[in-house]
Formats: sequence, structure tokens, C-alpha cells
Amino acid sequence: MKDDNKNYLEYVKETCLDCSLCTRNCDFLTKYGLDLADFATRDDLAYSCFLCGRCYEVCPVDLDGREISLIHRKNEGFGMMKFEKSLYKFRNNSNKETKDLLWLGCAFPRAFPETTKKMIEIFREDGCDYSIDCCGKPVFESGDKDRAQNNIDHIKMLLLKKKVKRVVTCCPNCYHFFKDYTDINVITIYEKLHELGVGKVLEDEFHIYHPCPDKVHKEMFKDLKYFMPNAKSDYKDVLCCGLGGLASRDEPEIAKAFLDRLKNYDSMVTTYCASCSIQFTKNGITNQHALTMILGTDEKVVPTSLARLIKMKFYGGR
Repeated sequence: MKDDNKNYLEYVKETCLDCSLCTRNCDFLTKYGLDLADFATRDDLAYSCFLCGRCYEVCPVDLDGREISLIHRKNEGFGMMKFEKSLYKFRNNSNKETKDLLWLGCAFPRAFPETTKKMIEIFREDGCDYSIDCCGKPVFESGDKDRAQNNIDHIKMLLLKKKVKRVVTCCPNCYHFFKDYTDINVITIYEKLHELGVGKVLEDEFHIYHPCPDKVHKEMFKDLKYFMPNAKSDYKDVLCCGLGGLASRDEPEIAKAFLDRLKNYDSMVTTYCASCSIQFTKNGITNQHALTMILGTDEKVVPTSLARLIKMKFYGGR
């Protein structure tokens, strides 16, 4: 793996066309006057990249700054986050066998508890179980590959015990982490709801903010479009909500600039990522989550509290 990482960094340096498209499209690269070939030599900036994928979108030879950043990361800091997320302290799992498993993640239940309960009931009616747990992506992005692998092993063991055939995710971070870094068979909540014939089809025009992991290929958005056929991609100059890649610790000014840019828009922000919704709400940006509208709860983000986290940990009497 170390040789593969070294080879990729060398490949970037040899392949880069020096066209500066990545620099012109990235706040982080612009700040430091770098292109991706330069970034490949700067492991001191490992945690300055928001992992939004814009550089990959614009690069004519498909170089990816996200990969460079992840290779550079050496497990530095983020102790409290890793304590909470590494074998998630508020996880709610069971050993009940289920063909499809509703994987609620860790952000959605804390932000939208009533919509979470509604989804659990929908899955119960279909004879399927649910899980409130962290996919391990934040730990992985911290650079702590050992803890991240422990999380993946824990999840795979859980799925094996439960004889799960498909994992159904409502979180784009979980969806893309499972899809890109594991062999777990994963689908989106929107595909599952479509299969079940559950959820409103909303004909209004919605202005969609795409979360970082879904920005490039928009796989989750493609499933979401069934329920919001007139949704349009918007806010293309806002590269991240500010939480991506754990970079706000080292680059708070860039994170703030993303949010300030979003505040210049007059339209109602619609997202399909609970972490984005939490971040926008915390920073005074009115927003709505697509899933709450599709399921008819129209729930807004509720402030995180320890009591609610504990309540969801034991929800369902488990």
C-alpha cells in the first residue's frame, strides 16, 4: 500500500499538465498557490483539503487531490471525534436477521429524530431492521487507518450476523464510503422508497446543494430525482459546507468563505446530507432536507443534545 501511495504521488507529478485549472477552481489550492503536482509534495497541508472533488471534476487528466490528501494524512489529532466515532458510542444495533438493513448513520438521527423514527417504521412494515451507527468515514479521513479498518471489520461482522443482503443508506457519506472503500452492497434510501412505493413525488423546483461525496457523479441525486423531478443543481461556486475532510480545523477562513458565499443566494437551500443541514442551520442559513419533505415530516434540524443521542441509542428497546 505504501508503494502504491508513493507511486500515485509520482504519477501526479509526472502527469500534471500545469494548466492551473485545479488552482483556479479550488479555494485551498488558490490560497497556497499550488496545483496538484505541487500538492503531491506538501504533506504539511494534508488537512487543508476539504475533499470536495472539484479538482478531479476540472482536471483534464483526471488527477484527484482527494487521493493526494488522504495519502498525506498521518493520523494527527481529532481525539474527541475518534473517541466518539471509533465504534460509535451511540450505536443502536441488533442481531435480528434482515435482508435489507436501513443504515441511518450517525448524523441523520441526531438532526432529524422524527424522520428517523418514520423510516424505521416503514422498514419494519417491510420486515426489515435498522441500524444507528457510524460508517467510519470521519475516522478514515483523520488518517487513522487502523481504527478505520476496525470500524469496517465491526460493520462487516454485524452484517454477516444479520445475514444482510443490501445496506440502505440515507447519508451520502455512508453511501460513498461503503461503495468506494468496502465490498458492502449498498443502495440509497431513495431507491428503496421507490421500490416500496413510499414517499411523495414533489413537482416544485428545488435548488439542490450537492454534498461533497456526491458532487462528482451525483449517484444519490439521480435516485432522489425520481421524487423531485424538477430539482436543479445549484450553488456550484460553494465547494463545501465547511465540514468536509475535517479541514475546517486548519482552514477556518476558507470554511467560513464557503458559507458566506452561500448566504449570497436568495433561494431556499435544499440538501440531502444531514451534516450539511446541521452546518447550514448552525450558521444561520435556512435550508431543508429532501428526505423530510419526501416522507412528509418537513422536519427541521433540531439542536444536538446528549439526552437525544442516548434516547436514539436505546430507541426500539434494544
